[in-house]
Amino acid sequence: MRRIFFLLIISMTTLAGAAFLYILDDAKKDRVNDLTNTAKVIESYYELSFHQWELSLLSLGNRFVEIDDPQERLDYANRAIEVYENELLAFGLSNPQGQVITFTGRLVNDSLPNLRRSKKTRRSFESALKNKGLTLGECYYFDNVSDWILPIRVPIREENGEIVAVNTSAIDYSRMMDELGQFVAGTDYQIHLINNEFNTTQILYPMDKEKYDGILGADDLTYTKLDTLGVEGDAFVISAIHPFSQDDVICASILIDNVDHSLIVSIQKSALIYEVLNRFKFVFIVYLLLAIASVLLYKYLKRNLERSIITLRTERANLKSIIESTSDLIGLFDRNRKLVEFNRAFRISAKLTDDMTLRKGMDILEEIKYKEKLEQFTELFDRALNGDKFQVEIVYPGPKGELFFKATYNPVYSGDQVVGVTFFAEDITEIRNYQKQLEELNAELENKVQERTKELKAKNKELKVGYEKLQSTQQQLIRAEKMASLGILSAGIGHEINNPLNFIKHGAIALRERLEADNHADELNPYFHAIEEGVRRASQIVHGLSHFSRAGDAMDESCDIHDIIQNTLTLLRSRLRDKEIEVKTKFNAERKIIVGNEGKLHQVFTNIIANAEQAIEETGKIKISTKNIEDTIRIKIKDTGVGMNKKEIDQMTDPFFTTKEPGEGTGLGLFITQMIIDEHGGSLDVKSKKREGTTFIITLKCT
Repeated sequence: MRRIFFLLIISMTTLAGAAFLYILDDAKKDRVNDLTNTAKVIESYYELSFHQWELSLLSLGNRFVEIDDPQERLDYANRAIEVYENELLAFGLSNPQGQVITFTGRLVNDSLPNLRRSKKTRRSFESALKNKGLTLGECYYFDNVSDWILPIRVPIREENGEIVAVNTSAIDYSRMMDELGQFVAGTDYQIHLINNEFNTTQILYPMDKEKYDGILGADDLTYTKLDTLGVEGDAFVISAIHPFSQDDVICASILIDNVDHSLIVSIQKSALIYEVLNRFKFVFIVYLLLAIASVLLYKYLKRNLERSIITLRTERANLKSIIESTSDLIGLFDRNRKLVEFNRAFRISAKLTDDMTLRKGMDILEEIKYKEKLEQFTELFDRALNGDKFQVEIVYPGPKGELFFKATYNPVYSGDQVVGVTFFAEDITEIRNYQKQLEELNAELENKVQERTKELKAKNKELKVGYEKLQSTQQQLIRAEKMASLGILSAGIGHEINNPLNFIKHGAIALRERLEADNHADELNPYFHAIEEGVRRASQIVHGLSHFSRAGDAMDESCDIHDIIQNTLTLLRSRLRDKEIEVKTKFNAERKIIVGNEGKLHQVFTNIIANAEQAIEETGKIKISTKNIEDTIRIKIKDTGVGMNKKEIDQMTDPFFTTKEPGEGTGLGLFITQMIIDEHGGSLDVKSKKREGTTFIITLKCT
């Protein structure tokens, strides 16, 4: 044990030295990878951002070019600032000669600067004239917003490529610094964006504002290269001297192609040494702790070795007691299927089923009584010896019938090698017998349920048919009752109105005769004509109402279709007049008589013409024509209303189907209309399209 202890100390010391070298190399790799990944993430972000700015500013610039009025351009610029709040600080447009023609906050052209004349803007503006896409200008302090800005210029070109204007806008520099701070939060990274064309600094993070004048836009920017540490795709990492601080740094560089800028992410090289020491400090502490622990462990193991042996023997005895206490069968076999260990339940079961006396070292398969099970057990043992852990159900012959066992086979490992198999078996014979009885009861119950279900389905079918008949009868009774009540009411109203009309008519005649005797009739004739015309019209309405409300279901009345249509129009005249609906009639010269029910036919034409009036939203036309075809008369009613689609046409005669708003229709009008036409042996056809009106064609047989 002492020799092992000294070998352990030497091994730990060697491992500590190797760990230091590994930590140094790993820290360098981690820093290189992190710098590279950080540079790639920032480059991807700004490459996408600059591309989005290019698309947005190109679209806005094209809109600017289309606007001639300076004030309108300025308003459009200010609206763009509002849309891109917290991003754009300024927005404007210059001509190809550099003269700014619109800029946020200014309108008078004479007061706007020329980008070619300012040192801050000249180089980037001339570069924008040469480039096809977005150009980043050099950062400078912008008085109008009292902050540092990053100019963005996008040339606006004609289809032939000629530049007609340059969109010149500005991004908040402090906003970009905040973004960069989020990318490298918690690190000491410095981020440097360099304009490759001018070799000047565009962005340097972190940096105090008072240092901007001396650094931003500085020419001849150079990182003194010392060593290349790693290359991954477009990014590479070098050990270099920082051009401003002159510190030894590790930096990752990557090119932002679409704006010809280099992005450099750097950290002081001393940070790498501190990181290695911090990591190794943990290893050194672990080394000391392990050394102390090894000494203590050596003493502890030496003192407790004998005690552990005693404990192991006790635990083995306890384990033997546990496996003997269960009623499940437990056995342990080696790779050759020799029995190593077993419990009392296994011994009793083997004696009961195979009259076999178990002993350690025996091959059970050689002494098994039921040889037809030999192949099954051999296959299960081989499967477990191949490393498979599984559970199966085994059916085994017994002295009083079949026995059922739920058996579990587990491979026993020594390292990576299977050295044996454990066998656990639970006797589930009683459970299986109960399950069998339950299945028989379930089958019997299922048969009874199926029989009862058939009976219920038959009863449900009978009830459904009866319910449908009851619904149909109920609806017919409701309609019949409503129509009967309407007929009685209409007849009473007609009778009551006729009496006062007669009084008015006869009173007017008597008054006229009296005035004629006094020679005053001529000057009052216009008033008498008005009274007579009013009485005549009211009589027509009452006459039409009496036809519409005629009671009875007799189908042997002589019906003049032309009179019926005229009566209907008389009743609906006020509704048609209120909507300024023009009604045109074109009747066949030869009148034909229909044998049927005059009141019901009045109801047919009232429903159809009323629907036509309701389908016309404001003003429109209704055309009614009749044509005699052999022994039939065809009535065509065409409106200029909203029309119907195919689905609505198919459902229009269904009871309670309506296209009107709730409370405006019952959905029974066309249903009753179809029923009356069928009762008269006629037909109803409909042609309609949405927003093109509807045509109803009724065909009835004549006498």
